[in-house]
Amino acid sequence: MPSDLSQSINPLRLAKSRERIEGSLRLDSFERLKGNLLEESGTLEYSLTFDFDEAGTCVIESLIDCQLMLECQRCLNPVVIEIHKNSLLGIVKDKDGIDNLAKEYEPLQLDEETIFVESLIEDELLLAIPLSPLHAENECSGKTTLDQINADAKPQPFAVLAALKKK
Repeated sequence: MPSDLSQSINPLRLAKSRERIEGSLRLDSFERLKGNLLEESGTLEYSLTFDFDEAGTCVIESLIDCQLMLECQRCLNPVVIEIHKNSLLGIVKDKDGIDNLAKEYEPLQLDEETIFVESLIEDELLLAIPLSPLHAENECSGKTTLDQINADAKPQPFAVLAALKKK
């Protein structure tokens, strides 16, 4: 189903007809994400499938694939992070709905009947970004610096007590 992302969608109506929305978005269209990115060019591929489960809960299966250029927290150089996020979102209306939601679903509380596709995708993408993006240890230039700093570090004065405590 093609959609205009500046328009809102009604997940309950889409779930009744078991619709699927897929497409791509430019990374520079996500305002909240921009502060995390070193490079804003690129696209994100997504797929949203709407349905109801056996209990009658409106469910959205969200698939997101993209590459993000972030800053490695060890060496402070750019690192490309692959994002492949698959989520099962359960639509709830209030806190009681969240408490009663099946464990396999992440709650998506709707304050209104409609949501914006772009906002939903951005929320899921922000949740998928690692807290500390890092290169692999064998690829990171900061690893040798960190090892050198640790090798030159003076022993802690109470380290002997920790050894005695283990005995």
